Amino acid sequence: MLLDERTSLPASLRAWRDITPIDEPRWQQPWEALSSFFVAAGYQRFRAHSSHSMTYPDESLPPYPALDSFGLYGDRSELKSRFFPFSQVVAARDRENRDVVIKVVSKGDEGRRELEILQLLNSEPLRSDPANATVPVLEFLEFHDWHFVVMPFCDQCDELPFLNVSEGFDFADQILAGLTFLHENRIAHLDISCDNILINHHGTVPQTKTWTTPSEPIYKIWPPPEWRSTFPARYLFMDFGYSQYFEKDMSLDKCRAEPFPQGRKHRAPEMRRATNYNPFAADVYATARTLYGWLKDAADETPSLLILLRDMTSQNPSRRPTAKMALERFRALRSTIPDEKLLEVHELELINYSLVPRSFIVMFRDLIETRQWTNAYRFTWISFKMWITKTLRVKPAVQL
Repeated sequence: MLLDERTSLPASLRAWRDITPIDEPRWQQPWEALSSFFVAAGYQRFRAHSSHSMTYPDESLPPYPALDSFGLYGDRSELKSRFFPFSQVVAARDRENRDVVIKVVSKGDEGRRELEILQLLNSEPLRSDPANATVPVLEFLEFHDWHFVVMPFCDQCDELPFLNVSEGFDFADQILAGLTFLHENRIAHLDISCDNILINHHGTVPQTKTWTTPSEPIYKIWPPPEWRSTFPARYLFMDFGYSQYFEKDMSLDKCRAEPFPQGRKHRAPEMRRATNYNPFAADVYATARTLYGWLKDAADETPSLLILLRDMTSQNPSRRPTAKMALERFRALRSTIPDEKLLEVHELELINYSLVPRSFIVMFRDLIETRQWTNAYRFTWISFKMWITKTLRVKPAVQL
C-alpha cells in the first residue's frame, strides 16, 4: 500500500479503491491520518479491534446509537452497531450519536463524475422529489483535493428473505420506479445489484433461526417473523461509482457509454464488448437479472412476469423496454394477481443472479440481430448437442 509521504493518503482514488481490508493489515492507515479532520467535522470513525475484523464504535461513545436517526425505522434501544469495512467506506458516529457512513468519492478530477451525480441528486428540485429513491447525502466534505460524502447508516435490502410475494413485488415496483426516476434525469446507474440497494431501516433485525446449544442443529423459525411489514419499507439506490449522466434533453436511445472492463457477472452482455453501448438499456438488463434472482419462484409461477423479465434481458438492447415501460407493465400484471396469492407465506431468498430462461428461437434471433455470429454458432451447437442427448437419452460418460 503506497501512501503519499506528505498526506499519508493514497496517491490516487484508484489506489484507495484497491486497498482490500481483509488482505491489507494497514487498511485503516489512510482513515487514521484523517481522524482529526473528521472529528473536527463532528464524526468519530468506527474502529477495528484487530487488523482483519469488523469495526465498532469507539469505546468512549454511548453503547447504543440515538433512537432518532434521520427518519430511519428500526429499534436501536439495544443495537450494538458494527460495520464490515470497505476500502472506500467506513462507519462513524456524529455529534448527535447517530450512525453514519463516510465514503471517499473523488480526488481532483478522478471520480468527479460520481461527485457531480451525487451533487445533482442532492440539489433541488431532485432532492425533495418523492420519486428520488437514492440514499441522501447528509454532508459533502473536502480535504485538499479529496472529496467525501456522509450518508445515513442504512441496512442492506436483503437482511432477510421476502416473507411473501407481496413483499417481493413491492421491492420490484420500487426499484423500477426508482430506476425510472434516474433515467428520466438521464442518470444511468450501471452497477445495479442488491449490494447497492439499501432499506430505510437501521436497527435490530428479527432472528429467523434458533438453536439451544452450539452442538445442536440450527432450526428455522416457522412461520418466519415479520419485518418489512412492521414499517413503511423504502428501498434506496447507492454507489454511483460506475454511473454516467447525460444532458436532460438527450433521447434515451441516443445515449452511449464507453466500454468499461470491470463489472458484475449479471451485467448486460453488451458491457463486455469493446464498443459503445446504451447505458439505460444495460440498467434495465441488470435490474431484471436482480429481480429474477430474488423472485425466481414467483416468476416461474407468473407467466406475465416471466415474459416481462425475459423482454428486459433480451440480448438485443433495442428490444428491451425502457424502465418506465417495464414499470407500467409490472403494475398492470400485478393488479391481476389475487391478494391471497400475494400474501401467502412463501419465503423468497436471493441465491444467485440466474439467467432468465427463454426459447431457442428468441435467443437465436437476438444473437443474429446483434451480429453476434460466434455466439450464435456456439449457442446453436450447444443446443443441438443438448437436444440429441435428451432425445437419445444418452448418459454422459463417467470418468473414473
